Amino acid sequence: NGASFVVQSDSEISKPSDLAGKKIAAPFVGNSQDVSLRNYLAENGLKPAEKGGNVIIYNIANAEITTIFSKKGIDAAWVPEPTATMLVENFGGKRLFQEQDIWPDKKFPSVLLVGRTEYVDKHPDIIKKWILANQKSIDWINQNPQQAESTFINFYKKHTGKTLNQNIVHTSFSTIEYTSKIDEKAISLFAQRAYSLGYLGRNGYNLDDIYANSMEIKQWQN
Repeated sequence: NGASFVVQSDSEISKPSDLAGKKIAAPFVGNSQDVSLRNYLAENGLKPAEKGGNVIIYNIANAEITTIFSKKGIDAAWVPEPTATMLVENFGGKRLFQEQDIWPDKKFPSVLLVGRTEYVDKHPDIIKKWILANQKSIDWINQNPQQAESTFINFYKKHTGKTLNQNIVHTSFSTIEYTSKIDEKAISLFAQRAYSLGYLGRNGYNLDDIYANSMEIKQWQN
């Protein structure tokens, strides 16, 4: 989870058909928000301008989306957290919907950990340590939400020189589920959508054996 469709404060957009002729931003081509936006348009009979339609899509970095949104250079944005909440809190944007609300099970994976097969096979000890550390981090975040938010604010300031508003971080964190569980059903749906958009080539795709040994990982995590 953790992504939203945000429109301008004075926007009259309230339903899919209202997106015709509009300018919408999403992060880079092929990322999860881009796939979701383009699929949403297709499901509602709309096409991006480059495909002969009348919806203009800007694929740009989140920082650029924030700047252009603040200057009303775009009508809407399909973005992850904390950008979505920043558009709402800092620039009066309206959160039309959270992406999970339009998924079959009201949830979807926005981030996955992927390893190169050769490296994973050659370095099982390193992979085990990484997975254990990742699980501990997830558990700590879920058990210490307030401290996790403060840690994120400090990390963000250290690496960007900018201070995030506490309310923005709190709202952002509340829209995200932190888990190491693999949702194969949702990942499969993402793959179908990406393929229909031409992002996975033209000769089909195969998700067989793409997941690590789940039983072994569970033993490590416990």
